[in-house]
Amino acid sequence: MAEHSEAMATSKPFGPSLPSPMRDRLRWGTVFLGLVILATPAMALIGLAVLGAVYEAQSVVPGVFLALVALSALRGIGFELGLVREASEVESSARTETVATAIAIALGGFVTFVLVVEGGLTPVVAASLTGLLAVAVRRSLAVPAYCGAFVGMTSPAVFTAYWHGLVAATLAIVVYLVAQPAFHGVGGKLGTTAFVGASLTILGSSTPFLSDPLPAADTAALVVGYSVVAAVATFALHDRLPLDPVSASSVVGVVGGIALPWLHPAVGGLLAAAIYAASFAGMSDASRIPDERWMALAGVSVGLTVVYTAPYLGGSGGKLGTIAFVSCLSVYGLVGTVYHVLVLMRVERLPRRDIS
Repeated sequence: MAEHSEAMATSKPFGPSLPSPMRDRLRWGTVFLGLVILATPAMALIGLAVLGAVYEAQSVVPGVFLALVALSALRGIGFELGLVREASEVESSARTETVATAIAIALGGFVTFVLVVEGGLTPVVAASLTGLLAVAVRRSLAVPAYCGAFVGMTSPAVFTAYWHGLVAATLAIVVYLVAQPAFHGVGGKLGTTAFVGASLTILGSSTPFLSDPLPAADTAALVVGYSVVAAVATFALHDRLPLDPVSASSVVGVVGGIALPWLHPAVGGLLAAAIYAASFAGMSDASRIPDERWMALAGVSVGLTVVYTAPYLGGSGGKLGTIAFVSCLSVYGLVGTVYHVLVLMRVERLPRRDIS
């Protein structure tokens, strides 16, 4: 019996095992797929922002600015592809960690959706409270739980049943696990992950996306101004103070989600959404966006994109995060371009990009 146990302990796992080179190819293929899955909706959304500015609002200057944002975001995606190719290895998560991550995403979405539907809270406040609760209960799982919270932000007018949220959360779990090695430290990645799950679920249902009219010029100016403040404040809270990115974004979301509808009753909901989107940009790591000056530029991009995508893809959880994501990719691409120019000139004034 002892000999049988020893033989079992030293035997190979049941089922076929792939050769190491084939496993590596599959792993790198998965990483590339995750990169494409996240980059595609981001570029689609900034394209809609350009359309909204040029076609809907007939505003040339914002349209040109957003087109430049799109081009710079493509540059950022190119930089990321290069980093992925140059990485020495891709770590795979343990099974227990994968299960815990999946549960955290599902719970984050469920709690947020319940707070909105049953608790009567706005999606911004509900998701922010979920983030703070996740940090307090299990800090190590706060990031995936916050990702799930963005799924739960989907409007009840779009997700008419709880099973819609379950499907969206399941899709978000898959995207989160597949895309985990890509775009690490880029603000808005979690929201983009949620957006993929939520938007695919909406496209597969009979309920369409919501649409809002373009805000007036004075409201648009407020959106951009508050977005800059929120992005810079969130970045400073976790980069210069001992707050983690989830807590920093959640604090800004709670404060803005409560205060702005009171300060600006007519447009407070839009302003709260804008500052929450900007807070996701502010979650970026300093290795991606070096300081508050660059983050302010990301805030401008977030504000304009919020304004000019108002008619498109409304009601979907994760849209605000995707806006932050493409804005951060744009600034990241610009930072990388400037860095390369300075290196060519042998004048290094920016920190080296390092996502390790």
